[in-house]
Amino acid sequence: MLLLYLITAGNAVIIIFRGNTSAVLPLYAVGVFTSFTLSQSGMVIHWFKERGKGWQVSAVMNGIGAVATTGVLGVILATKFLLGAWVVVVTIPIVVTLFLAIHRHYRYVAARLSIQGIEPRSYLRRPRVKTVTHPAVVLVGQLHRGTFEALDYARLIADEVVAVHVDIGLTDREKLQLAWKDLQSDIPLEILDSPYRSVSSALTHFLTLFEEQRPGVYLTLIIPAFVTRNWWEGLLHNQTAFFLKATLRAKKSRVVTTVRYYL
Repeated sequence: MLLLYLITAGNAVIIIFRGNTSAVLPLYAVGVFTSFTLSQSGMVIHWFKERGKGWQVSAVMNGIGAVATTGVLGVILATKFLLGAWVVVVTIPIVVTLFLAIHRHYRYVAARLSIQGIEPRSYLRRPRVKTVTHPAVVLVGQLHRGTFEALDYARLIADEVVAVHVDIGLTDREKLQLAWKDLQSDIPLEILDSPYRSVSSALTHFLTLFEEQRPGVYLTLIIPAFVTRNWWEGLLHNQTAFFLKATLRAKKSRVVTTVRYYL
């Protein structure tokens, strides 16, 4: 998704400047020296906070760099503003404002989905059945309120429920397993390794083996998803669920369903 955004932005720049590389040079120069100024100023703040051995010398060097790059940036803005530098001047505040809004949104979502303060739920142990007729697999990304509702739905429709988490190298397994044991101990949790950071391939392999062990049954894959307050906020979420549903619905003996949690 990020790559798509970058491609779109790059194409927009080419169209606006009509492919003229000379016209893009002021745009490039302002961007570069803005980055240099911010990085040098950030290092000065870093040295004043850390105050390690020889920090004064480092702070002075980075301070000189910040002053020099600020001077060059000012000259470029003054001389090349109407030749393309205005694009960066207008775009940077807009982008920063957008990022801050996205950050606030993610904090809101995290607060709404947080399981902090939730008491462990007490479920009756599912009786063992000799013949499984309708198993369900629940995809667990993170343990949040939406996941709980998906698991509750799986308990209602299936006579065997298994939860699956795909580890793409970012999971604290011990923390996840401890939380799972406290809150959802009646359903087993399988953690799958995905060395190539592909959720779909690891999940597809697991589902294929799962179905082979239970021939002749219809498997339901349940994917938790949450619904945002506004449609444009939804663009930031549930992308994995969208692509997974398109990939996994190819098999006729498999039902893929989404359980929505409304924020």
